[in-house]
Amino acid sequence: MGLGHVAAHQIAALHASDDFVMLAACDQDTAARKALDPSVHFYSDLDGMLKRSDLDVVIVATPNKCHVDHGLRVMSAGKWLLIEKPVAETQAEFDRLAAKKDNLPGRCTVSLHAAFGVEVEWFFTQLENGAFDEVEFDSFQCQFYDPYIVNDRLRPGATSLGGSWIDSGINALSVICRFIDPGSLMMSGSNMDRTGDLNCREIRGSVEFDVADERLSGSGSIETDWTLGLNKKATTLGIAGGSRKMVLDHSEQTVAFVGDGQEETIFACDNDLPRLTNHYIGVFADLARQIQSGTDNLDYCRKLHEFLYQAESWGG
Repeated sequence: MGLGHVAAHQIAALHASDDFVMLAACDQDTAARKALDPSVHFYSDLDGMLKRSDLDVVIVATPNKCHVDHGLRVMSAGKWLLIEKPVAETQAEFDRLAAKKDNLPGRCTVSLHAAFGVEVEWFFTQLENGAFDEVEFDSFQCQFYDPYIVNDRLRPGATSLGGSWIDSGINALSVICRFIDPGSLMMSGSNMDRTGDLNCREIRGSVEFDVADERLSGSGSIETDWTLGLNKKATTLGIAGGSRKMVLDHSEQTVAFVGDGQEETIFACDNDLPRLTNHYIGVFADLARQIQSGTDNLDYCRKLHEFLYQAESWGG
């Protein structure tokens, strides 16, 4: 549901999946059907699509303000819901979906696509296998920049994303919390830069926090920005006892040790797929595991969203 700017990557990832087959798509804009394979049935009405008995999963990728209402309709129809991040624009809306979920026949998985970048998956696997047991990390720094404000004007395609923090803050949190317990994040400061001249919640958002986790004890920060003209996303891990850092470059899909004037790449993506397509291949593989086990990730995602909304509120 919703054939917006990420739909091409979602569809490409579905074609690469051994677990799912795309049967139907829905969008209010009937011109969107031109992007679909003729074998995919097109609907302009969600309820019409939900009447299909052969649908198991429905992806809701509509604007943020529509997520909860569309998601509840999907779960009411007994389908497994894959809902885009952020789940909702406010804590109250998130809680409304969560409160009703247990009384509906469908389940709910949140698509935390940045957490399934190939560089993130590689690093997480290495961490789980003890490859970095000799390395002590003492800081996180996440930078998620998108070029959505040009010449002091908001690009039209960014309107539905909400704002710099609400759009990218949840991405950064999903990456961080692949490695540490979200309950270990203790916010120490937040700043949200807003302007009344642009139709978005914030143009920049930054958050500082302390971390007390068995894998990392130290400090961290997340910085989001739409004003720099950059399409750049990276997570930098500080290594205790020196100036060296490990950089997970989400834009380039690489992992490198950086410091002392040198850079050593220890991982690079070995396929030529776009970053977002790789993300959704990981999302769908994880979704298949959740369906097989009968458990979704909404309770886990509640912790990430609580931090997201608290930071935005703190920033005033």
